[in-house]
Amino acid sequence: MSAPFDAETSRAILAHMNGDHAMDNLVIVRANGAATAVAATMTEIDAVAGVWIAQLDDGAEERVIVPWTAPLTDRRSARVQIVEVHTAAQARLAEPS
Repeated sequence: MSAPFDAETSRAILAHMNGDHAMDNLVIVRANGAATAVAATMTEIDAVAGVWIAQLDDGAEERVIVPWTAPLTDRRSARVQIVEVHTAAQARLAEPS
């Protein structure tokens, strides 16, 4: 994966997402293929996608890759895209099946 920012910035984004947004991570993975997730950790971020590891209710783990709608160019664009992915995930989970 190639990021538009350095490793320190990537680590800071991941630490922020995992430290302050655990429930948001869970919403994102549940809406993007890991419906039975009970927890999620963001593990990677690059210009085209974010990667989460979902812990499923049966004890298994699943890697969830969520593409951005626009390539990341800097830390600000990462925030914008993560918020967009989360908002879309909330909407997807709220839709009746």
